[in-house]
Amino acid sequence: MIILPAIDIKNGSCVRLKKGNFKKIKIYNTSPLDQAKIFKDHGFDFIHIVDLDGALKGKRENNKTINKIINLDLKVQLGGGIRLLSDVEELIDIGVERVILSTAAVENESFVNDVLSKFDQKYITLALDFRIYDEIPYIATKGWINQTKINLYDFIQKNEIKNILATDINKDGLLIGPNLKIYKKIKELNPDKNLIGSGGISKISDLNDLAEININECVVGKAIYENKISMKELANVN
Repeated sequence: MIILPAIDIKNGSCVRLKKGNFKKIKIYNTSPLDQAKIFKDHGFDFIHIVDLDGALKGKRENNKTINKIINLDLKVQLGGGIRLLSDVEELIDIGVERVILSTAAVENESFVNDVLSKFDQKYITLALDFRIYDEIPYIATKGWINQTKINLYDFIQKNEIKNILATDINKDGLLIGPNLKIYKKIKELNPDKNLIGSGGISKISDLNDLAEININECVVGKAIYENKISMKELANVN
């Protein structure tokens, strides 16, 4: 299992949200760069970063901080406010390991086609945040604010991108365990996708449960910041 510690950046600080709600925000470190250094010191070399300001505003906002983190010789999976082909190109050029497409990919199919025609699949992650209504997961966009009627399963099946980061918004930040039921179905329908777990991770057994259904990567955020899982434990899983 590859563990990607998470850094969400809002107003220059490292924060976590509860259920994707920007009114329920907690600051854990006023320096995302320092937080990245802590992760590196504990043996992690692959970090998941979301520019929350960028996700809300539709354009990247925390470029200087993110560039400094990349310069720590860390691999970075980055999302938030990436709406243009030029954004993708610039980020790959500066050394981002994987660029996350989310809102733009959901709202504009031609954008995904343009990206895949120019860049190797390995540089791209499709992030799909969802809420469940009547047992069906529907995608949310624009920093979780815009709730669509797009069926998560259908969207993944028709999309060519192989790296899929799927997050149950109603579990995110609550430390109540990942949505294994949804993940199992995604894997059944798309066995060749690299499904990345995210949302609700609270203990090592959650990671073991994900591994049992052939999920090989997982983003871990609040469990680290609230000391529910030690970085030493996570490093041993990594």
